[in-house]
Amino acid sequence: MNENKNQTEGINAGASPLAGIVGGQGRMGRWFERFFKKAGLSVLIADKDTELSAEDIAMKCDVVVLSVPMEVFPEVVKRIGPLLPEDAFLTDLCSLKQEQVALMLRHSRCEVAGTHPLFGPSEESIKRRRVAICPGRGKRWLIWWEGLLKNSGALTHIVDPALHDRAMAWVQALNHFLCLSLGKALERDGIDLKEILALATPSFERQMGIVARLTHQDPGLYAYIQMANPYAVEALKTFSEQAESIHKIIIDNNVESFNKIFKDVQAMGRALLSYEGEGSIH
Repeated sequence: MNENKNQTEGINAGASPLAGIVGGQGRMGRWFERFFKKAGLSVLIADKDTELSAEDIAMKCDVVVLSVPMEVFPEVVKRIGPLLPEDAFLTDLCSLKQEQVALMLRHSRCEVAGTHPLFGPSEESIKRRRVAICPGRGKRWLIWWEGLLKNSGALTHIVDPALHDRAMAWVQALNHFLCLSLGKALERDGIDLKEILALATPSFERQMGIVARLTHQDPGLYAYIQMANPYAVEALKTFSEQAESIHKIIIDNNVESFNKIFKDVQAMGRALLSYEGEGSIH
């Protein structure tokens, strides 16, 4: 065990805990291995074909990061959670948090926080990238973890796990839904994609770029984000109802109703532009 394990005050005074990543050979696992090393920490990793096991990581490390697929997450937590001592720190990198934080709390005694990097492993740096942190148990490691991320340039946001997942129903589930719907609609229409790109406005070109990047994504992960988020179905229902309402207004040539909806959204736009701070819309 790392000699800094019992230095309660040392975490915030610049001590270097030993970090461990379960699932360390995956893309996000490797990304955080590089992140920890750049921050001056020693790192151990465990994966399917490594010498160290997930259990080894739990017993050896001060900070344990779970970077595993969400479908196997419950089984991994049940296996290693009880092995972590009370003065350790357990976090995860899953895209959903309500169930994940609850599982980590249920199967461990240590300090717990959920972590959701709101970016992918293709990013070279965490600078100005958003990271959600969902408190679970304890403040000592939470303060250290947020400090480490912020000192590296991340835009951190502390949020309740349930609120996080409700927001992700819009930020992720609906966003992915829009991309898939746009792609399938273009496919069904049969229009020449070269013509679309040649005539694209900057905003539509960006949208097409997002659709194109689905090429490199895992459909299983995207399906899980859609179907495992308890708030996603209601968000998609609300969106679809609004879309159908606007569709009907256009079919009916109802300019007055269209203008009202447009002005409502303009008011929301002004509110969005008024939010201050890093990462705001301008």
